[in-house]
Amino acid sequence: MKAIVTGGAGFIGSHVAEVLIERGHQVLVIDDLSGGFRENVPLGAGFLHASVLSDLQAPFEQFRPDAVYHLAAYAAEGLSHHIPLFNYQNNLEGTANVLAAAYHAGAEHFVFTSSIAVYGHPHSAEPFRESDAPAPADPYGIAKFACENHLRAFRDYFGRPNFTIFRPHNVYGERQNISDPFRNVVGIFMNRALRGEPLPVFGDGAQTRSFSYIRAIAECITSAPLTEGARNEIFNIGGDVPTSVGELANTVSSVLGIPPNVQSLPERKEVKHAHACHKKLYRVFGAEAMDMGLREGLERMAAYVQSHPVPPATPCPSPVEILDGLPPSWRQSVIALRDAVAAPAPVLAHQPA
Repeated sequence: MKAIVTGGAGFIGSHVAEVLIERGHQVLVIDDLSGGFRENVPLGAGFLHASVLSDLQAPFEQFRPDAVYHLAAYAAEGLSHHIPLFNYQNNLEGTANVLAAAYHAGAEHFVFTSSIAVYGHPHSAEPFRESDAPAPADPYGIAKFACENHLRAFRDYFGRPNFTIFRPHNVYGERQNISDPFRNVVGIFMNRALRGEPLPVFGDGAQTRSFSYIRAIAECITSAPLTEGARNEIFNIGGDVPTSVGELANTVSSVLGIPPNVQSLPERKEVKHAHACHKKLYRVFGAEAMDMGLREGLERMAAYVQSHPVPPATPCPSPVEILDGLPPSWRQSVIALRDAVAAPAPVLAHQPA
């Protein structure tokens, strides 16, 4: 199988590309390196340095993929309230652009990583099921849900490509970018702990998530085009065991062998408890539970982090658009970026004669 992986220099994408290579497939990675790193691209994969918003038709038609794995996205859910225009351009327009290129190149299957964010706030104590009506509570979730609908409508209208949509949540592990201060709480905690800084916890730390170690996630995603029952379906994917953010901070500290040091920050608006049911995934993919054990997964990630240089801090890739309500702990970084990047002058559609 010939496969294109967008975002393949990033965290989940690089693991998907790696599994594809291990299984003998031909792989082309496309990434703009805004949040990933060239060294993450596995040996044996081709690499194109390009944005998902660029003209991709020529490289897609030259490679002629059988399947496209679209994992490129800026997945800072909380920050998306403050960069909505960039969020929609990068995540929604980017997906539409990649899908069109895949269609023109004759791809038969399109794998898309959506997010548990499409569900929004829980309306009961039960975990989210794929049959639940999505009600996203932030621009990131809205964009992901719009992409899901676009994939379905595109396939219904044009007859292809078939698709598989995954809704992952709180994935962590080796090659996660620990230098991004706005997303990936496990990475943020590890980076701060290694620098001897307190771990930032919003509110009382009682908010819960189910954390998901990367390897099993990547293997399932990779298998989608060749799995009976995965065609044109949506799957929750991730761990099953709830863990509070406060408990996570203590476990990260313990794994790194340092005393817990938590910085309590003002509560921010976020989904308090987010957990998903994975029975459909297990039934179709024959997958086993993906928790691994939080401590074991964190130990593997910590061993990787401690044996690799920590990259420079990754800034928000866009000037902040709305400062109101921005958590104070994020404010310094985004204001610095806003002041450093001059706003482009508007371009007239028709210049005067």
